[in-house]
Amino acid sequence: MQDEKHVDGPTLDRRRVLQAFGAGTALVGLGTGTAAADDHCYPEELVSGDDVHPVFGFSALEADVEPPVEPDHEIEAMIRPVEGREIPEFFYEPTGLSVEPGDTVRFTLATPHHTVTAYHPAFGQVQRVPDGVPPFSSPVLGGGAYWLYTFETEGVYDFHCGPHESFGHAGRIVAGSATGPGAEPLPEPEDEGEGESGGEDGAEDESEGEGEELRPPVFAAGTVLGDPALDPERIVDRGRVSWDEIADESKELPF
Repeated sequence: MQDEKHVDGPTLDRRRVLQAFGAGTALVGLGTGTAAADDHCYPEELVSGDDVHPVFGFSALEADVEPPVEPDHEIEAMIRPVEGREIPEFFYEPTGLSVEPGDTVRFTLATPHHTVTAYHPAFGQVQRVPDGVPPFSSPVLGGGAYWLYTFETEGVYDFHCGPHESFGHAGRIVAGSATGPGAEPLPEPEDEGEGESGGEDGAEDESEGEGEELRPPVFAAGTVLGDPALDPERIVDRGRVSWDEIADESKELPF
């Protein structure tokens, strides 16, 4: 990591990030090595029965576990060192993917300690999945594990890795057409000093939870998802968008 120096504009140091996300969450898995799933004390209940659950998906702690359905696509959760930077890149490959409604995607943990978590009001976040889609999330899984999820409802799905969201570990799937809340431009992040809700004159966001404030994708996740390479229509046209297509400036860390 760069030496902490003042730069033009607002600065964010490591302490502020840890305060925002919790030290145990934000920095889990910063190493670039892999870990076998059986190195961790996962209870057997984490492996979902015989179905791909609409909330919990299907978790497999090892690559050779037989899936309940054959996946139609695969996305890998990756960590890659960056020359001259202490913190590596955390990303999904591909980062953008076009699927058909009803397709099942296998998320393979090529590196350890990631999740696949929807941007959903139930998690205190702005809705970036189609209406009616439940707040789905995988557990944190080790290297060599995989997780399945079936994207039944047409529209745009934005998701992130819970431990590494602030580092830009986010992705987008378009099922069928680029419709729904996730197809809209990302809301601007709040500036410090605004009203508690971040709206005009402190007006609260009443879209969900009786005026509960919902946060947008934060730090590098917001700039990654806002990059033109991940425009939902472009994802549909191209079929898949690699992490390497996203501009370097969108991957920069603000701390």
